[in-house]
Amino acid sequence: MPKKRIPCIFLPALVLALAVPRFAAQAAGGEFRYSGGELNCISGAESANQEPPYLDCLQIGPIRIGDTMRTVSMKFGKARQTVSRGAVTERVYPIDMNVPAGQPLPYWVIGFEGQRVISIQISGDMRVERYAFSSIRVGDPESKLLRLFGPAGFTQPVPQIGAVMWGYSPYPVTFELKNGRVFSMRVSEAVGK
Repeated sequence: MPKKRIPCIFLPALVLALAVPRFAAQAAGGEFRYSGGELNCISGAESANQEPPYLDCLQIGPIRIGDTMRTVSMKFGKARQTVSRGAVTERVYPIDMNVPAGQPLPYWVIGFEGQRVISIQISGDMRVERYAFSSIRVGDPESKLLRLFGPAGFTQPVPQIGAVMWGYSPYPVTFELKNGRVFSMRVSEAVGK
């Protein structure tokens, strides 16, 4: 009896499916790192032609500054809530994960100008293992943030949630820390957007 063979066209697809983790949620790109007393975007991509030059580091999980609304919708589905603030529309996407009864779901807030992503935020009281920003995840301790990003350029209280915002100007990057842990992280196209 002859052996059945897998058609050659299916072999590359099978290899790719096995090589990529099922829950791969981090886009390839650069990462911010604190070294020699300053924070820099470390990237394998040629950044000379990018504007801003640190654009490759402005991503959280699978979403990058400059992505389209269509790309976000394909990854997260329909937004749970939409809020318009002038030319910017913010869409809220809950993160589907097991949470104890009564515990709010972690969530994304993605800002769009037209159809283009201009800000990305992920927030929550629980650790969100599958999405990272420069190796930092919601729920990580303050010590990890200090080790990877260094001291904040500025801090500001966020009394609404009992947190403190850490900012890293001139980069459009902020974190909110609550009870010694990262509660929220946000990147945007430009400081103040």
